[in-house]
Amino acid sequence: MKTENTYSEINKSIAKNTTVMFGAQIITWSASFVLLMFLPKYLGSENYGKLFLALSISAMIEVLIDFGGSYLIPKEVSRTKSRTAQILSNFGVTRFIIWIFAMTILIVFSYIAGYPPVTQLLIIILGFSKLWEGAKRVLVSGFQGHERMEYPSLGAIADRIFVSALVVSALLLGYGPIMVAIIMAGGALINLIVMVLFSNRILDRFPKFQWSETKVMLQVSIPYFLWSLFSIIYYRVDAVMLSLITDDSVVGWYGASYRFFDIVMVFPSIFTTVVFPIFSRLWVDSKNEMMVTFQKSIKFMAIMAFPVALGILFYSENIVGLFFGLEGYTPSVIILQIFAISIPLVYIDFILGSTILAADKQKTWAWVGLSAIFINIVLNLIFIPYAQANYGNGGIGAAISTFGTEAYILGFALFLLPREYLRSLQFSYTVNIVLSLALMLFVMWVGQLSGLPWIISAIFAAVTYLFSILHTGVLEPRERAFVLEQFQFSKLKNKILRKSETTA
Repeated sequence: MKTENTYSEINKSIAKNTTVMFGAQIITWSASFVLLMFLPKYLGSENYGKLFLALSISAMIEVLIDFGGSYLIPKEVSRTKSRTAQILSNFGVTRFIIWIFAMTILIVFSYIAGYPPVTQLLIIILGFSKLWEGAKRVLVSGFQGHERMEYPSLGAIADRIFVSALVVSALLLGYGPIMVAIIMAGGALINLIVMVLFSNRILDRFPKFQWSETKVMLQVSIPYFLWSLFSIIYYRVDAVMLSLITDDSVVGWYGASYRFFDIVMVFPSIFTTVVFPIFSRLWVDSKNEMMVTFQKSIKFMAIMAFPVALGILFYSENIVGLFFGLEGYTPSVIILQIFAISIPLVYIDFILGSTILAADKQKTWAWVGLSAIFINIVLNLIFIPYAQANYGNGGIGAAISTFGTEAYILGFALFLLPREYLRSLQFSYTVNIVLSLALMLFVMWVGQLSGLPWIISAIFAAVTYLFSILHTGVLEPRERAFVLEQFQFSKLKNKILRKSETTA
């Protein structure tokens, strides 16, 4: 009975938070797609390359400012909710101190790298925004530990709508990347304000900063920080290396494809955000329940990853044409196709990494991240010059390097997982997933032959795939009920559960 109740609680928590975050994501996605349609076209590949480079570099110092808090805060809060206020207070003050140090590094680096004045200014503007972004992320991590993601979702919506509306207006009025960066910084500030307004849901006070506790927390944070740092470097170093080996246009082509690739990462990002504090709690309370939750998470990632990859691979030219324009971004098509092949690896890596961190293997995982940097850099040094020399598109080499690095991470993660996690994995559902994918591919092919607009064809294909998954035995009755709960189909969910109980 206890196991059944625990399973029900886990399902309810995951269902509630993923439903909220997916609902919010529909809004933020819409805004993001609007940005994708305007930014590359109105800025041009050269200016867009400068902005993408600045965003990539500022993302790296964001990891320094975070100092592992995005993992440690929700992990600690999920296990000791009574200490939420003190944990957030300690991390908030620490991030301000680290931000000062990080900004110094950022300014010195942008000068030494010899970037143009516009690029340097973009880096500084986005670097300043990391001050309030860091404070916002502290509160978001607190909400995550309490498994209450509705409030961070509201902040993300306010941020994205503000940025999209003002950026589009600024571009139509003829403003360039500097104004875009300023608006992005403003959106992050609005996000923080929303978080502060709702902070009383998890905080009843703002306790005094305690240096003695903070020193201990910082020591514990180091492995999480190193993993975050190493992972963001091997994720973003491609853009920096492209900027040093090729030119701004190539970085722009790569950045356009990477931006879309980044957007579809929202699926595993949302799911692992929801499930990570649950993993952390179950590792202490019930390792058997954690193993079951891990196995189901892997299955859901596989179910989501392969249709997304197939759809992007099939419609890559249409996607680039719609959002960026084939006139200036035709070279982005092949880059996006390579990214599509990488999607299943990345989705699975999200779950594997979260499981390893929740299982207190953060020190070993940090070393994996460090080695991944060297793997990625070596691959980039080989493939970027080769692709640039032979195809005039170094972005192809950078995308291949991303695939290779993710495959390396996957291999190491499987090695680090407890053996029983892998032995008990059931892959009998893979045949039905393949059949569902084949049916989806057939629908896309028929839609293309019939001249149906590709977006309509893609929607039909996605619905066909979902229908097939729900009716071919890929999901167990409770798992089907969970999926339906995401869409709030409560009557159908209850019918499935009653039928499963009658059969049993």
